[in-house]
Amino acid sequence: MAKHRKKRKQINKRAILLAHFGTTYPSALPSLENIRAQVRAQVPGIEVRHCFTSNMIRNFWSARRRNPQKWLDQGVSEEFLYVQGFLGAIGNLQDANYRTIIVQPTHMYHGEQFEDLKSYVSALQSIRTIKRVWSPFDKVVLSRPALGTWGLEHDYAEDIEEVAALFEDDVERARQLDAALVYVAHGNDFFSSGAFNEAGDVMRRRYPGAEIHIGMVEGRPDVEEIVDKVTANGRKAVLLRPFMITAGDHAHKDIAADEPDSWKGAFELAGCRVETRMEGLGSDNRFASIFARRILETAEDHGIDLF
Repeated sequence: MAKHRKKRKQINKRAILLAHFGTTYPSALPSLENIRAQVRAQVPGIEVRHCFTSNMIRNFWSARRRNPQKWLDQGVSEEFLYVQGFLGAIGNLQDANYRTIIVQPTHMYHGEQFEDLKSYVSALQSIRTIKRVWSPFDKVVLSRPALGTWGLEHDYAEDIEEVAALFEDDVERARQLDAALVYVAHGNDFFSSGAFNEAGDVMRRRYPGAEIHIGMVEGRPDVEEIVDKVTANGRKAVLLRPFMITAGDHAHKDIAADEPDSWKGAFELAGCRVETRMEGLGSDNRFASIFARRILETAEDHGIDLF
């Protein structure tokens, strides 16, 4: 009589991986921790980890590990000091039996970093083992960035509206200053920044009477174009803020530095008074909570029970 083999099962724990572009500024890391705090508050009991998608930023942290105590003394956690890329973080989760993983990008829009991440996740989803029981993952799924992406399940225009609704405080401060409100996004030299242009249109409709612009560190409209628009409208004051998850290197050097080639310097050379608000969007609980909602929606889309 044939013996029946006992059916093997793998442990299948669930996790959320927050995929940040990353930052080299210790002062900007709390914005990323705040995103995790909001996710944990809305999805309790699930493992939530960080990774950085930027190779350049991970190289900075790799060099800093030669003198770890210096950075630990500045309040940098070991998780950020030894931060991993996507594949390293995914490998560690899989080794610890996390086989159902929601990857939540904290990128602002569908640009280079998100497109690369999408390719990585697609590759993991394509893995097929001879015996399904030994498949490294049950599900690895990708959520969407703050300003959404194309697809049938979720209207990206609604995602943009959701983000645009969060800037009443900036609009009110700009009104007090009689200032143009200028946000500066990272952008990209070779990938369309249309999502930012659409976000600007939505914000101008939502806040009638406010002069609002979104420019790019990389891509268009650039600093010269935005300065020309603001001065052509006769404005003499500007409220300047990064339209970024963290106020890191770009925010401090490209936007707010006291140099003529920064955004602040360019406006001042054009005769404008400039007030800067150097906070990453991730530090705003309402904005950070958007990613928690993205996760919950993605879980529902893919039949993943997080509770």
